[in-house]
Amino acid sequence: MPLLPIQSSNVIVANGCSGALEIALTALLDPHSIVLVPQPGFPLYQVIVESHGASIVPYRLVPQHDTWECDVSHMRQLLQQYGTRVRAVVVNNPSNPTGAVFSHQHLQDVVQICNDFAVPIVADEVYGDLTYRPHQPFYPVAQVAYEMGNHVPVITASGLAKQFLLPGWRVGWIVFHDKYVCRLFVCLFVCLLVCLFVCWDGIAVQCFF
Repeated sequence: MPLLPIQSSNVIVANGCSGALEIALTALLDPHSIVLVPQPGFPLYQVIVESHGASIVPYRLVPQHDTWECDVSHMRQLLQQYGTRVRAVVVNNPSNPTGAVFSHQHLQDVVQICNDFAVPIVADEVYGDLTYRPHQPFYPVAQVAYEMGNHVPVITASGLAKQFLLPGWRVGWIVFHDKYVCRLFVCLFVCLLVCLFVCWDGIAVQCFF
């Protein structure tokens, strides 16, 4: 991501992009909260969200200009309807399953809506740079938000297996583009690790002693 000021404290390594998305959404959600996700979209978003007692609300992807784009009017309508229950908007670019690569202008429109409603973006960019049309380059959401003044927190998730064509390499990451969100996630990540080690220690005691 050129031009973005990223430090090691802004990055958490995860078990693939799926694990990265789980860490990101776990930190944002509590029961009865809502995440806006694209439709059509990747089913894992719903699995993660509902495992925390929260709900997804789909926003439409619509055919536009020989590709697919987020229905920004529908997105704005949903943000107005659900208000503070919405904890994040998931933006999957390049899109699975449509294959769409969002234009710079379109991403600006999405970022502006999230800025208007003070909602963070979870950017699933595991297919970043896998584009085949010279006139449709990939623009990271965080880069667009940075160019617009960096007012919208963006949590970017990606991984080696797809973005760098290394099947089976279960290494992913989340990158935080907001200093306050970064501190929250680092604290949560430490708590998750502590809980994991405590659970494994308990299992080992039961199995071997």
